[in-house]
Amino acid sequence: MTIGIGADDLLRFESLGDNCEFGFVLRRLSCEAGSLFRWASMKPDQLLAKLRANFEGMYRFENLSPLRTGMVLDSAYGIGWHSDMKSDMSGGRLLFRDDEATRRALHRRETRKIQYLQAKFTARTAMGGVIFVVKSNPGIAPATIDGLYEALTALAGHDDFALLEVQATDDPARIGSVDWQRPGLMRGYVTRFAPYHRADDIDAAAWFSIVQGALRLFPCHDWAQRHAALRIGTPDALVQLRFPFGPDQDMSKPIAGDLRAGTARLLNGNSWCRPYEDLFRLHGPDPERPGTTLRWTGVHAPGAFHLGATLRCPLRDSVPLRVAVTIAAEDGATLAEERFQVHPGRTTDLVLDAPAPKGPLTVALTVNALRPLAEGERAVLDLSPPALHPEQVPAVALPAKAA
Repeated sequence: MTIGIGADDLLRFESLGDNCEFGFVLRRLSCEAGSLFRWASMKPDQLLAKLRANFEGMYRFENLSPLRTGMVLDSAYGIGWHSDMKSDMSGGRLLFRDDEATRRALHRRETRKIQYLQAKFTARTAMGGVIFVVKSNPGIAPATIDGLYEALTALAGHDDFALLEVQATDDPARIGSVDWQRPGLMRGYVTRFAPYHRADDIDAAAWFSIVQGALRLFPCHDWAQRHAALRIGTPDALVQLRFPFGPDQDMSKPIAGDLRAGTARLLNGNSWCRPYEDLFRLHGPDPERPGTTLRWTGVHAPGAFHLGATLRCPLRDSVPLRVAVTIAAEDGATLAEERFQVHPGRTTDLVLDAPAPKGPLTVALTVNALRPLAEGERAVLDLSPPALHPEQVPAVALPAKAA
């Protein structure tokens, strides 16, 4: 089913649970942007408790227990998370598959990703223009909806957002509709919710209609500019990697900025590779040719960190891209690497962990077309400014009224 919703507009939506159903709605619409609660399982009152506690104590190792084979339960809030800490049934109960040392290593990696997504959630909330979507198969108490709206307002510091509650109805006149209940609060209706054991069994037609209706009711005409300017993390702690000016950049001329970010160069790029708004647009060559590469040398990391950025193939007629990201030490030894594909109209979050280095680093991102390009074809990738995020993301203080 094809509907006229732009990829940028889909990035305005942020799932608040209560499970993965809205995540699958976005997937059906070719939106794969990562978010904190997109694949989490939680009741709305548990979400409210987490927001009111400003995420305090989230995902601590000692609070995690097996929930399902590929999920863990965070007992601090009763929230289920997908995890590589797998479990198996033994003696009638679930037991972790790996020993504690292995699980702790997995937990450290997953914690950094969750911290990054928490920082992203906070930054997007403060940015404004976001539509938060919440549903629960049994329904949500009005007091909980009110509490969620108040907690989001406190976190954002403004009310430039919308909270969209979705309910099930058997009234044909309401199915697929969405309307304002009061300023800031919308309500939409589906025929049914997906069963909890089959969250991808969505009422697609109704959900898609709700998404379109919410965008009409709550427009954000400068969304593209807001989203391009989004910065995730604490400015003094993270290292923001700047972009080169273009393939003809004169490297003999200094560029003002954070000296920890090193020197940026574009390699093998054509004349179409250039800064685009606050992003950098890359064109990937054929798979057998040397890839178009953004390379940062002399980068000084803030101890152990993860590299974070957003990658998007903005053109629906683009050829999919193959992306390789590497972080190397001064002697050339690879500290971290990741390879993945980016498809047209889809957004991918890069979160690549790296240990604390002993010296300066080289960070490289290389793109190629996934298949040979025919005449007139192109493979296009937009990259948000990458940043080195320290291992710990400081909490953001909430006003007292949300405590």
